[in-house]
Amino acid sequence: MPNNNLEGEFILNEDKPEEEITNAETAEDLSNLGNQKHKANLFSNFVENPENVTFETQDEDEIIILLVRRDLITNVPWIAAAIVLIFIPILISSFSSLFTPFFNFSIQTQLVGVLFYYLIVFGFILIEFTLWYFNIGLVTNKRIVDFDVSGILSKHVSETRLNLIEDVSYIQVGSVRTIFNYGDVVMQTAGSLPNFEFDRAPEPARIVRIIGDMIGGKKK
Repeated sequence: MPNNNLEGEFILNEDKPEEEITNAETAEDLSNLGNQKHKANLFSNFVENPENVTFETQDEDEIIILLVRRDLITNVPWIAAAIVLIFIPILISSFSSLFTPFFNFSIQTQLVGVLFYYLIVFGFILIEFTLWYFNIGLVTNKRIVDFDVSGILSKHVSETRLNLIEDVSYIQVGSVRTIFNYGDVVMQTAGSLPNFEFDRAPEPARIVRIIGDMIGGKKK
């Protein structure tokens, strides 16, 4: 799969070889978390020790422990809406006799209108997928990095060192989140620093356990 780049911040590179671990403390951390590497693909939302993921400000001896996106099930509402939108022109054409008195346009005008309509639908799908794909949380052996994208041209990247994380917990409210096992992972930082949150993350208890082990067991 070709590289995916969030304006130079986040790179998915399947051809990148596994880097040699030279730092003894880093090697010990990986040993505690399980050093088996996994490949992240286009639809990955939870990957431990991804071998094909890098980001722009990553240090040479920095190793990504977790890649987290919103759970795949959170995409169902916009996918369902897109499917309905795709079939609307087909439904209208099936009952064209009912609409003829109101929309008596030429074939050329109808064709242009349909093409323009599907262009809007495609734009809707592209935006929704982009918002899911590029909203990423990364946990490395040194820090937490949070990539937030609120639009095609709007992004916010924030990070904090692991030694500044005082507590990690998760919130899982409602039957849907419980059944599909996703929730909000909250990382409380020291002093007046802003807290970090992985929104609607899959397997939140597992994420809390991994981060808690890395920061010395401070978890809820």
